[in-house]
Order: sequence, then C-alpha cells, then structure tokens
Amino acid sequence: MQVEVERLPGSRARLVVTLPAEDVTRAMDEAFKTLVRRYEVPGFRRGKAPRHVFERYVGRSVLLREAAERLVDQSYPEAVREAGVEPVEGPSIQFRQVGDGQALVYTAEMAVKPVIDLGDYRDLLHEPLEVGEVTDELVEAELKAAAEEEAQWVPATEEDPVEVGSRVVLDLTGRREGEEEPFAETSDYAVEVGRGTLLEGLEAQLIGLKLNQHVTLSVTYPEDYPDPSVAGKPAVFDVTVKEHKRREVPPVDDELARAKGLADLKELREQMANRVRERLEREARERRLANVLRRLKERVAFEVPAPLVNRVVQRQLDDLQHTLSHLGVTMDQYLATRGKTLAAVAEEMRPGAVERVKDQLLLEALAKAEALEVTDEEVVEALRPVAEAIRRPLDQVVGNLKVSGEFEALRGNLLVDKAANFVREPQTA
Repeated sequence: MQVEVERLPGSRARLVVTLPAEDVTRAMDEAFKTLVRRYEVPGFRRGKAPRHVFERYVGRSVLLREAAERLVDQSYPEAVREAGVEPVEGPSIQFRQVGDGQALVYTAEMAVKPVIDLGDYRDLLHEPLEVGEVTDELVEAELKAAAEEEAQWVPATEEDPVEVGSRVVLDLTGRREGEEEPFAETSDYAVEVGRGTLLEGLEAQLIGLKLNQHVTLSVTYPEDYPDPSVAGKPAVFDVTVKEHKRREVPPVDDELARAKGLADLKELREQMANRVRERLEREARERRLANVLRRLKERVAFEVPAPLVNRVVQRQLDDLQHTLSHLGVTMDQYLATRGKTLAAVAEEMRPGAVERVKDQLLLEALAKAEALEVTDEEVVEALRPVAEAIRRPLDQVVGNLKVSGEFEALRGNLLVDKAANFVREPQTA
C-alpha cells in the first residue's frame, strides 16, 4: 500500500491510497463468496452458481465495486496511521481508479487535528505560583456563605417585597397592546427572581411587588423574538403574586458552628480560613493554567477543525437543556424569554467553543512534547466508579468500551487532564 498526504486549508487532509492489483483480485474472490449467497441465479440454488455464471448474470462490476469498498474499509485505518494524521470525522471517499487487473486508487478527505509546533515553551512552565492572601474579609465572606447554606425557605408576609432570590408563584395573562383577547395565559407559574427564566423586562418588574398584589406590567418584546406575532411589539401582562417565599439566613454564631458539626464559632472560623486557603491555591493553579494557554495561543498559530467545535457547541446545548429541565423550564420557554432562536444561541456559544478546542489541542501537543502517557491501568481506575454507579462488573465495562472505541477516547481525555495538571504546577529546571 502506498499513501500520499496532502494538507488542505481548514485543518483538513486528503490521503491518496494505492493498493496493488493482487489485493483487488483477492478482494474480488472474497466478495464473490459473500455475494453469491445474496442473489438468485436461474438454474442454481442460492449460493451454488459458478463464478463465471454469476458474473455473466449479475455483472463483474458488482464484484469489483464490492471488492473496492471492502478494501477501503480494511486499508483506511492503516493508511491513517501511515500518514500520521488524526481524523476528527469520518472520511469522504472518492475512487480514482477501479478496474479489472489494475491497482485500486482512492482518496480519503477529512477534517484532522492540526500539527502544532509549540516552539520553545519551557519558560512558561517555570513561573512561580502566585497564591492570594487569606484576609479577614475573605473569611467573613466564607462564614456568610456557610450561614446561607443553612438558610430555610419561609413564607413571606404581605409586607415583604419581592427581591432578587425570592421564589414566587404567579398568575400571568398577556395581551398585545390595544387588544382585549389574551395571547398568553398561565396559572401557577413558578419563578425564582434573578434566574432569567421569565421574559427579561417582565422579570425585573417583579422586584418590589408583594404577596397577593395584582398589577399590570408593560413590556416590549425583542425585535428578534422567535414568535413573529409579538416580536418587537409592546404587550401588557396582568400579574398576580399568589405565593412568595424568602430565604431566612441564620446568624453566624456558635449555634451555626454546631449545625456544621463543630464545637464553636472559633473552630468554624478556622475551618473557613482553611477553606479559603485551599480555594486561593486552586484559583492560583487555574489562573496559571489559563495564563500559560493564553500565552501559547499568542505564540502558536494553528487552524481549528470545525467538527471539534461543533461537538463542543452541541455538548453545551445538551448541558443547557439538562439544566433547564431541572428548573422545570423547556428549551422553548428559555428561548422565548431570551428572544433568541436555537441557532442564535448556538452561535453565541461558538467563540467560546473555539477557545476550548484550542486549549485541548495545545494540551495534547504539550503532553506529546513532555512524553506524558496514560496507562491502561489508569484508564481502568477511572472507569471503576462508573462501573460501581451502574452496578456492572468492571471488566465488562472495560471490554464494552474497548469494542466501541470509547476506551481510547477516555484515554485521550485523561491525557489532556494530566497535561493540564502538569501545567498547573510550576516545573523545576
């Protein structure tokens, strides 16, 4: 087999693969053994027709085509390895030469990971870790957060105004300005004010309302709102606050400490100081990782494969939908409150997705440059909690993932994580 590689713009590659004529002959023999069992040839039982009769009845070109497709399936993985490219999508196959007694020539074009030359990057790895100071203000903020963790939802009185963080249940009736007939009518609509689950201009006007209050609020829908019947148009909503709950936060004292399983406030304060210290160290490591990647992106230019970006965007959309479902909100409701289409939200995510893919590719290049590896044992250990969670034998989970190819995908993810941890810690010379 001969393989030629042509790098194309847009982080794509084209392989030209040539297989010798004897491979084509052998593949046609194998193809005949399979195809003869699929066709009914007059005068013969299925699978018993001689080859010359089969070819005359079905056509030799059918054998040739089947043989060519088999050879592509068999040779493509090896051609990729020989070419030294990393595809990120399935190939587009075109046959250049398919003939009796001739070599088979085909092209395979696909998006691939770019070749990244990091250059002299070691200076970035020696800079010290800069950890912030544990101040009294930070400890007090942590104590406040600890108290908020113990907060309880309590019914608000009729004198308590709705504020950011309030939970309210509303009856809503929406009418286009100048019309009597409602275009929207909802009962018992739950909103946590500040979460952005209601039309932006409407949610902001809930602040200051009180329990059992009935008001009429005016809004103007965004010009790009998905529903053209209200896009860019004014509307009024009759709103009734049927329920209102607020968070009651306990004071920071010995009783709070005991609720946390500690002896007193002094011990709680020490615990919060340690928590702040650990957080500052984590933040310093994350900041270091971000700074190294940012500076590498400034130094190293490379193209980003579109399929990788599309996958990240789709994962973000899936995560968004999962989060919304836990809030009891549909994607359509979310899009309506934002006045966006799904395509528009996906485009908003794309620049960030490009940066995430760049980070991943740079970490993969750094792992290669530093000869970092992930062993089979490390992959198996990463799968152990998965097997326990789904109550399956670990060796069964490992075997299934090896068959599907996801075992190697997990190895790649773990390698990126290992490279990130390598960057987070300052390296000695």
